[in-house]
Amino acid sequence: MYLSAVAKQNSPEAAPYCIPNEWICGELGRFLRLPIPPVSIVSETSGGPFFASLDFNLAGDSLPPVNVAKCEQALPHLSAGLLIFDIWVANCDRHAENFSVDFLGAPPRMNIFDHSHALFGYSAEHGEARLIALRDRLGISWTTNNAVDSGQHRHCLLDAVNVDTHFSFWLNRISATPDFYIEEICKDARPYGLTPQETAAVVGFLKHRRDNLREIINNHRDEFSAITTWSLPS
Repeated sequence: MYLSAVAKQNSPEAAPYCIPNEWICGELGRFLRLPIPPVSIVSETSGGPFFASLDFNLAGDSLPPVNVAKCEQALPHLSAGLLIFDIWVANCDRHAENFSVDFLGAPPRMNIFDHSHALFGYSAEHGEARLIALRDRLGISWTTNNAVDSGQHRHCLLDAVNVDTHFSFWLNRISATPDFYIEEICKDARPYGLTPQETAAVVGFLKHRRDNLREIINNHRDEFSAITTWSLPS
């Protein structure tokens, strides 16, 4: 049996940082044990490169939008994990159609994909400026459609997650991510569209947010509209 992969490449107009964004986020997310399909960087004979992730959708049917309220109810631990992870990587493009949940599974199964607009964003030559602008911001709540000043979608789980019970678990896991792991993943992404300065900037961004994510969340509690009572230490 052969399994297919979904492949993406950098696009000057729509996703100039596609491969670095996808590679770094995919590897970090899998390190945290989030349900992200295995990823790789591949080349075709006529050129490339491409970012490739295993195609988990074996039926080939279009995936329906996720009912985020049902997702939070069925998978509260993973819903919190996806939300916290996307804050870490400033993923401005998490909507109900770029992750999936099989509610008929026992247990229900989540699959997470599409990080092409996280980190450096989606505008050529504005990647480092975006990292600087979002360094201490939530990074997932504004809908300015500005390439530097956050992004296109308010995170689809930001108004659905209604307790912070699982936040500390994911914050502790992120805080345990080693320096060398962040450095090596970002170094691996450099040949696929990053300057040395951009590579250093994303390493610094990820380390800073790893170490200050709890404070960043506490400073933006008002954005978590469904959480009325907090247990997360300040």
